Amino acid sequence: MVIDEDRAARCRASKEGRRVMEIKSFTLELKEVGDAGTFTGYGAAFGNVDQGRDLIVRGAFAESLSAWRSKGKQPKLLWQHDARRPIGVWTEMREDDYGLFVKGRFTAGVKQADEAYALLKDGALDGLSIGYATLEDEIDRAAGIRKLVKLDLIEVSLVTFAMNPAAGVTGVKAGPPRTIREFEAGLREKFGFSHAQAKSIASSGFKSLEPRDEDGAMNDLLRTIKGIRAGL
Repeated sequence: MVIDEDRAARCRASKEGRRVMEIKSFTLELKEVGDAGTFTGYGAAFGNVDQGRDLIVRGAFAESLSAWRSKGKQPKLLWQHDARRPIGVWTEMREDDYGLFVKGRFTAGVKQADEAYALLKDGALDGLSIGYATLEDEIDRAAGIRKLVKLDLIEVSLVTFAMNPAAGVTGVKAGPPRTIREFEAGLREKFGFSHAQAKSIASSGFKSLEPRDEDGAMNDLLRTIKGIRAGL
């Protein structure tokens, strides 16, 4: 199999020291929904040949991730590779035996972040994609495969379409309710209250969630709700 001309040109550019932005996408796999506003998964899988005939070698991101950490930062979390549309922050990135593990958090109040979360939760969104520059690669001409040995990771995006089914989101967490309507819905769905009961509890309980002590207030409120439910 012959390596295509476009990929060959990118390889030549990397060897000449020119940084060329590339994109590689993976399929998400949604397995659970929790309560902390974060999601976890894999931005890339090692040792897997994708549809572009590329294979990422374990350790490919190590140097780049170390450089990001030395600056106290992480690659950007974007929507569809659009630098004008950040939707949150990556709170953790590391390599393990499987691939590039990522943990992100949506930014509350950002319209696109809210939409992305809703789509992810519903299973309508199923792509994760990395934007990177190739710093070192190896070509296996007999197999028609390019091995990506060292990559400069620039950003990781949530996307609509993906190339590689081997990576995926393993958990999505919803976070505390941001509106009284979300609070009411949670009371009905998680605790079995009727519409009228949920509305009554939410009318006073939601106001008790002070931003300065959100976790403590939420825990106190949940204990109260469970007590009310137990007495019904």
